[in-house]
Amino acid sequence: MKILQIIITIITVIIFLQSCTETVSPPDSMRLDLVITVIDTSAFTQTLTDSTLVDSAQVFVNSLSYGHYFFKLTDTLGQAVFHQVLPDVYSISVTKRLSAAEVEQVVGSPNERALNGQLQGLEVSGVVFDTVVYVTPVALGELLISEIYYNGSPADPIPYYFHDQFLELYNNSQSTIYLDSLIIADVSYGHTDEDVIHAIHAYMFPGSGSDYPLEPGEFAVVAQDAIDHSSVNLSSIDLSGADFEYYVKDKGDVDIQEVPNMIMLNHKYGIDFLYSVFNDALVILRVDDPYEYGYDNFDELLLPKSAILDGVDYRDNLIELDHKRLDIIIDAGLTGGFDAYSRKSVERRIDFFREGLPVLMDNNNSSIDFQVLNSPTPGYLSAADSLP
Repeated sequence: MKILQIIITIITVIIFLQSCTETVSPPDSMRLDLVITVIDTSAFTQTLTDSTLVDSAQVFVNSLSYGHYFFKLTDTLGQAVFHQVLPDVYSISVTKRLSAAEVEQVVGSPNERALNGQLQGLEVSGVVFDTVVYVTPVALGELLISEIYYNGSPADPIPYYFHDQFLELYNNSQSTIYLDSLIIADVSYGHTDEDVIHAIHAYMFPGSGSDYPLEPGEFAVVAQDAIDHSSVNLSSIDLSGADFEYYVKDKGDVDIQEVPNMIMLNHKYGIDFLYSVFNDALVILRVDDPYEYGYDNFDELLLPKSAILDGVDYRDNLIELDHKRLDIIIDAGLTGGFDAYSRKSVERRIDFFREGLPVLMDNNNSSIDFQVLNSPTPGYLSAADSLP
């Protein structure tokens, strides 16, 4: 009887404490207006509009502490005004797509381009906070990372199953691209102020220069293991149609003879090239000599940032922009934002169509360029392909 009374008392206290708990939120008096002016000091906007102020630019604002995410277009004065935001540290990303006709009018080139600019670590406070983001023209990427499936599949029946990871590449250009000697690497944290990346793992495509062509609009899937993983773990995916796979000799790794192996340049640990299921950064690059810069003191291969063709930074917590592994010039944002072992992937969005082929977004900002898929799509694009 006494035990029952004790249990009732404990439950009563818990209910009382819960009823007394209030959700604390910052008062409205703390809120302010954030005014962002976008300026282009290059020849593009000046030639087209006789002004350096950029209208119709997409402005994306991320709050570091609160995880708030805002989006607006600039007006004719090049301004985007965000009302009633909280004081915090913010990251700001700006992009404006230029049509082929606009680019040709300015520089005589038919290649589509964008105007991009970023601010990171901006401390916003006061009643009205004004800031300027300067944008510069960037060329649309030709070979892009189009999808990464890194977080593994739910237990069915095998728990913590991550052998079904893959990375997908896409030819975003109008010409044939050869994958031969292209390098895929994952980047160690803490080196954004250097001219080199510290590659934990680095693997190179086989071929002597023209053995592995990728035509415009084509995909190349690189699997950790090129098998039907759903036959092992029912919730997983079929990667038996992958174009390449990683293989680590003498480590008990799976080697599918019909699928070309990536060439190991550096492998710090593990029985395979494992992408972190929580946070990582993956890049693709080309260099004449991958060993030119040697190694750091932690057995990580040093590769020049100037050789990077594309890079994607991902984390399970998207507000942790201060933990990014890539420079903002490579990737100004983060993608991901979901729990491990949920069978989700991140896929680059479609920007527009050129002669019937998708042209994927490339703003050097994965917060903008990528979307989350509830199910991976190796070798093809999902239907959800545009910004809201």
